[in-house]
Amino acid sequence: MKTANFTVVREFVFQGFSSFQEHQLTLFVVFLALYLFTLAGNVIIVTIIRLDRRLHTPMYFFLSVLSTSETFYSLVIIPRMLCSLVGLSQTISLEGCGTQLFFFLGFAITNCLLLAVMGYDRYMAICKPLRYSVIMNWRVCGLLASSVCASFSMGLTMSIIHVNAPNSSMKTDNYSEVTEFVFQGFSTFQEHQITLFVVFLALYTLTLAGNVIIVTIISLDRHLHTPMYFFLSVLSASETIYSLVIVPRMLSSLVGLGQPISLGACATQMFFFVTFGINNCFLLTAMGYDRYVAICNPLRYSLIMGRRACVQLMGGAWGIGLIVAMTQVTSVFRLPFCATMVAHFFCDIRPVMKLSCIDTRANEILTLIISVLVLVVPMGLVFISYVLIISSILRIASAEGRKKAFATCASHLTVVIIHYGCASIAYLKPKSENSRDEDQLISVTYTVITPLLNPVVYTLRNKEVQDSLRRVIGRKPLS
Repeated sequence: MKTANFTVVREFVFQGFSSFQEHQLTLFVVFLALYLFTLAGNVIIVTIIRLDRRLHTPMYFFLSVLSTSETFYSLVIIPRMLCSLVGLSQTISLEGCGTQLFFFLGFAITNCLLLAVMGYDRYMAICKPLRYSVIMNWRVCGLLASSVCASFSMGLTMSIIHVNAPNSSMKTDNYSEVTEFVFQGFSTFQEHQITLFVVFLALYTLTLAGNVIIVTIISLDRHLHTPMYFFLSVLSASETIYSLVIVPRMLSSLVGLGQPISLGACATQMFFFVTFGINNCFLLTAMGYDRYVAICNPLRYSLIMGRRACVQLMGGAWGIGLIVAMTQVTSVFRLPFCATMVAHFFCDIRPVMKLSCIDTRANEILTLIISVLVLVVPMGLVFISYVLIISSILRIASAEGRKKAFATCASHLTVVIIHYGCASIAYLKPKSENSRDEDQLISVTYTVITPLLNPVVYTLRNKEVQDSLRRVIGRKPLS
């Protein structure tokens, strides 16, 4: 369809409770009282659970998360509804409506799965009371919290598809309708595509196997049930999903099986790529903070890096990734597209923006600002952590003690330098500085090679993981 036949709509108007015109003031008072009770009640619950150590149990942990989620859920809807009841505002822009839909779906799905998790917790407490503390330990709670974050991601992805679907089905007088993209991939290396396929498939297989081994070892060996290895297992899981989002389609295109990708699928791929990419950045920052506390505050380490602190750091990394991905994908897929050939092997931000029919300087500025915030800020925090760490290590009297302290940081520092280095080159450099082939080479580094570094570095350079691997391999099969 063409926009020539339609009036351009830039805002919506809520009908609200127009059929109850004479009762709107009463409804306002009732809903305002209920809303205030909701906010006060949820804040009280979260505060009490936070302050009272007797409530630091899985049941109350999930209850505090649910109360927080419910608070944001009501904040998304009720204030605007109250305003409309007293005639203050009944219009909403398209952007405001899209944002409301994003958070409504995200928090609604989160609340549903949180209730399911709480049901599982009660099942374990009542049906398996003797094993409850073992089954519902802090690591399990962290994994369940991660699944809730994934549900929030699902809600946001669904909302992105719903909001962008009408725009993608429309074309204007000057632009042809674009419903799918085609990846150029490694078309300039036509004669080497089979070789590239074999190399990338081998790297991908090693990445999956290595990260699965890391997560399995950490789960099975109680010696590794520490904050450092908790973050390592979460990072390995995140890196695995990160590579799953990109590499399989790239491998298919190398052997001629690649198909065009729809706008919805491209938005979904970009959403998860950005989410997990940023999540990995902040997980590395959390790991740097963990090393800082372990070396600079060893006597208070177990108190500072408790279960709750680890889960909060992990949740913060996920939350930042989700919010940035939502913002980035929405800004890109609101653009009208004229071309279909993506000069890349996946739906990266800049190559997709280049297909737009209009000036994208505002989007490029937004991308640069986000890149600075999610790369420079974490890099700065890691840098500060290591300045403090090195100054503490140099004060250690014995050479053996200094060597051991450096060894605990070497693996993390290696991954940090390569990860942030590649990402900074890709997203902080001027857009016209490199050729397409050079850009793809950099992208291969942080999408294929970097996820492999995590298991390689932490197994080859980490004696604890090596010893644990030997124990797990030598252990009799678990019955």
